[in-house]
Amino acid sequence: MRSDLFPDPFHQASIDDCGPTALARGERVLLWMLRQWVTARVLGQEPGERLSREAGALVSPRVAAAFILMMTTIEGQVRRPLCVGAPCRQGYAEDEQRLVTACGVCPASPEIAGRLLEDLVIAPEAVVVTARFLNMALAHEALALPVRFEEPKHAKAARPTLH
Repeated sequence: MRSDLFPDPFHQASIDDCGPTALARGERVLLWMLRQWVTARVLGQEPGERLSREAGALVSPRVAAAFILMMTTIEGQVRRPLCVGAPCRQGYAEDEQRLVTACGVCPASPEIAGRLLEDLVIAPEAVVVTARFLNMALAHEALALPVRFEEPKHAKAARPTLH
């Protein structure tokens, strides 16, 4: 598939529009980078190159490198394709939530982070190590991830009813 034939769904995407409203800025950045990675794969682009350019410019080269390392580790041992939401989707998929939560909780409890990732990857310990590195890189940029043990509180979206 040629990427020049398809519009980039991230063309007008903003970090602030990514994910549920209750997410911390660091969590939004992480979710935005994950969706950038998947978008690159869908468009047939090299995700590392895309993240180096996009996240390196908007966040920092250190955070981009740490994220690329983590995603490369994940892709090297993924059990199944990850379920990732559309670029500006306000909610987030369960796999996205597991990954964001694992990154936030890994310094406090690597065991819980590993359990969150065990359905996604063969060796969660390796991903936890890279997630901790990413967590430290984000904290260095004043984007510390909160340690969450549950989903962030946010208003439930009203669903249309069928009458």
